[in-house]
Amino acid sequence: MLAGTLRTAEGLLRRTKETLPQNVSRVLLLEYRLPLGCLVHMTPVFEAMKRARPEIEISVATRGLGLQVLRHSRFVDHLIETPDPTTDLLSAVRRLRGELRRRELRPQCVLTGASDQRTRIALLGLLGASGWRGGFTLAPKLYHRPLAYDSGLSLIGNNLRLVDLLGCKSDAPQARVFFSVSDAAKAKALLDQSNPERRPVLAMVTQTSGGQSTGWHTERFVEVIRHAALQRGFSLAYVGTAADAAAIDAIREAADGLGTSLAGKTSVSELAAVLALSDFVVTLDTGTMHVGRSVGVPMVVLGPSWQKPLEWMPLGVENVRILRGEDRVGVPEGYRLDEISAESVIATLDELMAIYPASAESRAKRLQAGLSDVELLAL
Repeated sequence: MLAGTLRTAEGLLRRTKETLPQNVSRVLLLEYRLPLGCLVHMTPVFEAMKRARPEIEISVATRGLGLQVLRHSRFVDHLIETPDPTTDLLSAVRRLRGELRRRELRPQCVLTGASDQRTRIALLGLLGASGWRGGFTLAPKLYHRPLAYDSGLSLIGNNLRLVDLLGCKSDAPQARVFFSVSDAAKAKALLDQSNPERRPVLAMVTQTSGGQSTGWHTERFVEVIRHAALQRGFSLAYVGTAADAAAIDAIREAADGLGTSLAGKTSVSELAAVLALSDFVVTLDTGTMHVGRSVGVPMVVLGPSWQKPLEWMPLGVENVRILRGEDRVGVPEGYRLDEISAESVIATLDELMAIYPASAESRAKRLQAGLSDVELLAL
């Protein structure tokens, strides 16, 4: 009833004619759910919109980690920071309205992706901006063109349905996280400092952001680390957040001090550059894995058996191998990806090394693909 009342009041107060989807040239996207994977899985939407309709002006309202992921995007025109509407809706509305006014932006539609299905985010779109609303929401009566999540599609596939709402089609691009020249320079300096002999680099992602069990056994990580360093001659770089540092150090110490920890030393865009300059990645199913996917580095992904791979995993990506057990329901007590052996990871990594040999040319190609001269936080 409240949603209907709000829509009626909106119709009375805003008597401007609704812009037809095929004529929309100014879009605002609201992105406030901040698991890194959710943010990375929205990036194909911006590229798809620009490919289909280059004239579209894309603004994104977000916060925190969302700013880091998009600050160098080649496909976003405006990045707007607001408080979190799920905890402080009125402040978020004031900030969004003020920023749109200051920048002389008047969106013709407001869209939300599959990860932002929150009623308060829908209310931010209604109260904070102009234009019709579309996308995924728990309050469909507040939207002019609501979408329901399709479990037969990946998260990226669902998000790309936002492009359909604009009356256009586009091929489905991969996720992309861009980085600046200074990000690349810092990444190179970090890797050079830890690898003075300029050996090929294997990045290790040994920690997850929490939530359900996706960890692996320390002794199995140690087997992979020793194989890569001692038998294959790789320099090891452990990547993660500052909160991961102690756990990473414990694994590194168990592996006789092999490799260097970069935990807590990079922003998201600097992390993207580090992974682009690495030759291979062995990673758990976590946010950093999605950043690795976005820069095109060959990866071995250790996935949990309790989660269907369609939604999150980089299925069908040529240089990515996903290892996981048979589908299961629920997570057993103490579960740590028990079905994945160290031998299987080593064999898969060796296979990738044979198909995609480490080379300066491959690193340079990834680096060039990810470089951007865009700086959206300077506005």
